[in-house]
Amino acid sequence: MFDIDTTILEKKLGFEFKNKDLLHDALTHKSYSSGGSNNQRLEFLGDSILNTIISEYLFQKFNNDNEGKMTSMRASLVNEDSLFNLAKEIDLNEFVYMSDEEFLRSGNLRKAALADTYEAIIGAIFLDQGYEISKKIVLDLFKNNLQNLKYIKTFKDPKSVLQEKLQSIKIDPPRYETSIKSGPPHNPIFETKLYINNELVVKSEGYKKNESEKKVASNALKMLNNNDLKLTKKKSFIKKLLENLRK
Repeated sequence: MFDIDTTILEKKLGFEFKNKDLLHDALTHKSYSSGGSNNQRLEFLGDSILNTIISEYLFQKFNNDNEGKMTSMRASLVNEDSLFNLAKEIDLNEFVYMSDEEFLRSGNLRKAALADTYEAIIGAIFLDQGYEISKKIVLDLFKNNLQNLKYIKTFKDPKSVLQEKLQSIKIDPPRYETSIKSGPPHNPIFETKLYINNELVVKSEGYKKNESEKKVASNALKMLNNNDLKLTKKKSFIKKLLENLRK
């Protein structure tokens, strides 16, 4: 495994670790640790710290909005896609410790892996220098995303948008069937199939169940908006009965 100069990453983060071991653990994928320290526990902590910081910011910034609106705003900021994009901004893929096998599979470019590592770094920053410093770093890293909140037309996740769109055209809510398709027990790949009117519309895969479901909902919305998905309203029981009587 090649040596990684983490001082470059610290400059990109705008943060210098007192305890370099914390940063090393945050950058260590489970495939590389061989039973030793890896970033999974730090990712768990970082997820909580990140949500707390963003929640506090939204609570103070948008004091006229209710909890539902703020929850949706937070979800638009803290999700796998946004964390992946932030990770790419600091070239995080160049600093991750992974097994040779994972690298050969381009695991250091995988969305879920980079998003998790980003959260692990936030957890490491918190342990290294506390909440207030963590908040300063996080708000600076999320600066552009926070400024762009005013340009977002809807803060609803794609599953909610799809359900509302189907309801507006008198179509029953979609059905999601998610199962583990492949991968090891500690890192499974989920497959989600989306059904509308009991017909399979689209399917997709993801490393997290919720992200896989959001992905198929987004794809279905794109198909609807592009008129690539033709839906027919389900006939009511009365209408079916009348049609049968006319035969």
